[in-house]
Amino acid sequence: MAGIFGVSSNEDCVKDLFLGTFYLQHRAQDYCGLACSDGKTFSAYDTHRGLMRQQFPKKVLKDLKGNFGIGCVTGDRQPVSVLGKAGAFIVAYDGNIINHDELRDALLMKGIGFTGFIGEGEVHDSAVIAKIISSESTFERGIESLAKIMKGDFALVALTKTGVYAARGWGRKHLILGKKNGSYAVSSESNSFPNTGFEIMRDIEPGEIVLINEEGVNHVGRLDLNPKKYCSFEWIYTAHPASVIEGKSVAEVRINLGKALARRYPVAADLVSPVPNSGRWHALGFSMASGIPHIEVFVRYDYSDRSYTPGQQPDRDVEARTKLIPIKEVIKGKIIVLVDDSIVRGTQMLTRVRVLKEMGAKEVHARIACPPLVAACHFGKTTRCNDECIARRMPIKEIQESMGLDSLGYATVEDLEEATGLPREKLCLDCWEP
Repeated sequence: MAGIFGVSSNEDCVKDLFLGTFYLQHRAQDYCGLACSDGKTFSAYDTHRGLMRQQFPKKVLKDLKGNFGIGCVTGDRQPVSVLGKAGAFIVAYDGNIINHDELRDALLMKGIGFTGFIGEGEVHDSAVIAKIISSESTFERGIESLAKIMKGDFALVALTKTGVYAARGWGRKHLILGKKNGSYAVSSESNSFPNTGFEIMRDIEPGEIVLINEEGVNHVGRLDLNPKKYCSFEWIYTAHPASVIEGKSVAEVRINLGKALARRYPVAADLVSPVPNSGRWHALGFSMASGIPHIEVFVRYDYSDRSYTPGQQPDRDVEARTKLIPIKEVIKGKIIVLVDDSIVRGTQMLTRVRVLKEMGAKEVHARIACPPLVAACHFGKTTRCNDECIARRMPIKEIQESMGLDSLGYATVEDLEEATGLPREKLCLDCWEP
């Protein structure tokens, strides 16, 4: 996963650029980067390993200047710079190229080289994308060329000397536009906007290319990409609760899913608790619909990270084990409904159920806000293979028994349709309907 942000202002944009990118930190924690332009030259370009606040403190930000800028939080080192037929630009992207190796090898056969390679000649998707776009005479044609030959999906922002380009692929990777007092912004999520003073304008549509500069948001191209699909996991887990995705409030969708779980799987219990933070809004909806008190049995330690975003499984396991602290006095003797966004491998849910039972929980019932995950996402990289999904290896009843649960219930695709207000034809369901 990644979070990308771009801004154009008639004044210095650095404060908005930093905050807008910072508010996407929940999407990735490995790398971060900022780039600025004053309309004539690229006045700043920095990428770092780590978090935004640590890598871009005030003493660093005061040296950055520019009216245009892009920022990103990513799993690899971005943004990347390139000089090509269309001139110089700096690009950051969110997505996944399924046919990465094929495209990389085709570029190498044409004599196009890469810098900053990793491992045994491996390069990141962002480098491949930059080379493909830069081989065309205009940025718009570069995006068209990319869409014709890549498999997967993307959203990207690119900084040029004259403004910020933004482009969206088939729809799974979100981009939204904002405005304030002559300034314009584009972001992976709208939660970048409220505390920076931007108001939502609209979503960038699948296949759309825009240029943001002092003239505003300029539509410069549209690709006929089909089928258009929206990532349902954005509403379930990925996006921040304060965001609006495709016109649907993330918090409200999660509450609706929790209500659907309460109606579909009623249970007599003493309390409803989320697995924080990802299950919190789902659990609130369950509590609202069932009348069972919403009381958290785990406290998430504020200085921990999301356990799903690290790129390696050992890192995810360590984060999952350390981020939640149980409250024994709330747990002992209680019948508990534990609500979470999803179960992938099952190790985290198993650990939490064991903790609850060891601390005296009378019963533990799990409610999951999406259908059983049975396939790796082709459009992201965290779940790498189908066999990592426990629901692919065993039926729901066996999952329940293996985890020591007293009952287990999953939301359905119909629940997703009702919660989002979108028909299944517009939702990407590959994770649970491969």
